[in-house]
Amino acid sequence: ACVTSQFAQQVRAMARLPLGDVRQHSPAIMLNILGDVWFDQKREREPAWEKILALPGANLHLYGKDNPRRGRKMGHVTFVALTLDVAQASVVAACAILGIAA
Repeated sequence: ACVTSQFAQQVRAMARLPLGDVRQHSPAIMLNILGDVWFDQKREREPAWEKILALPGANLHLYGKDNPRRGRKMGHVTFVALTLDVAQASVVAACAILGIAA
């Protein structure tokens, strides 16, 4: 939702390049993904990422960590939209898919 992403900024900083423009160009909401969503009751399962990615404005970032555990941050989803209301609707839908509170 910003002109230059946090990841691009890190690369620029590490390479001693000028930092990029950080202005926000679109409304966005970030939803943290904890290891809890890999568990249904007591058994492990893979979350329905295809359903998350089908939501309007969804950008999934999984951090490549092994062994999900409850409470461990495993990634995030950023929802970018033309309006904050549209982004919020996608977050609510994602929470329902993942079985977490909105």
